[in-house]
Amino acid sequence: MKALLKTIVLLIPIFFTSCRIADISQSTTLSPSDSERIAQEKIEETILVQGFASLQKQNVYSFTATDYWPGLLGGIAKIWPDKKTKFLFQHNFNTFDGRALFLDGKKEGDEIGVQSWIYYEKAKEKGEIENLDTGSKQNKLEFGMVVFHYFLELPFRLKSAPVKRYYGEASLRGNTYDLVFASWGSEAPNKDHDQYILWINRESKLVDYCVYTLRDNTNPLTRHKYGSIAFQEYKNENGFQVPTVMPIFLDDGVIKRKTLDKYFHRFNIHEFSLGGFEEARLYPLPDLEKQLDYK
Repeated sequence: MKALLKTIVLLIPIFFTSCRIADISQSTTLSPSDSERIAQEKIEETILVQGFASLQKQNVYSFTATDYWPGLLGGIAKIWPDKKTKFLFQHNFNTFDGRALFLDGKKEGDEIGVQSWIYYEKAKEKGEIENLDTGSKQNKLEFGMVVFHYFLELPFRLKSAPVKRYYGEASLRGNTYDLVFASWGSEAPNKDHDQYILWINRESKLVDYCVYTLRDNTNPLTRHKYGSIAFQEYKNENGFQVPTVMPIFLDDGVIKRKTLDKYFHRFNIHEFSLGGFEEARLYPLPDLEKQLDYK
């Protein structure tokens, strides 16, 4: 009963904010040109230090991961059929093309994938592609495939955002950060494009935190379109720095909470490999033109 009441209390503010469009932009005393220049420099420095050149050279990569949605709220809002799921992911760099194999749970042995924004499934017992979806953003499994693909390549993806601003520095948990904003269309919020603020560790030059909107999220519990993620425990994998622990929070919880152990859900990477398979594996649907990342 206590758990149920706690969940209801958590859902009340979500209900009342679900109809608003989130805005995470901030003010700055810098001119737009200076702010954009510094922001671009900070992102390019992160891309260099994190080793995206190694990722770009191999083009494809794979990893095993577990996504865990704890508690009653996690059980209601989870993307996958189970609250805790282990996968094998395979992705093509700077696209939205990839596949995932369920390694346990209700869909163990089943495969899902996205190719040129076409979602597909391949059930273990059938072994053939079915349930084609022509790009609908209502599919939670497709959303999960795409969002973690994007998060892993986030600094590189945001490099091309036409709107970038430097919001100065901030201190958090004993570290100093450069805050870099990125979006498309306008700095002001708009319903078509997401906003991001990268918290770049001034010492390591890596992104430790990101606050972001999720305009495409249609989940009634989280459609206030505002979340945050921490990138923790980076490991060097053949020149690319991989964040292996990623707790995700509603709103700016990753910044405001004293500790990060009470997350909304947590995505952990166990094994990561550059290359190792043919790119053609990610393109089982013939005659579809490959689409790179664009907004």
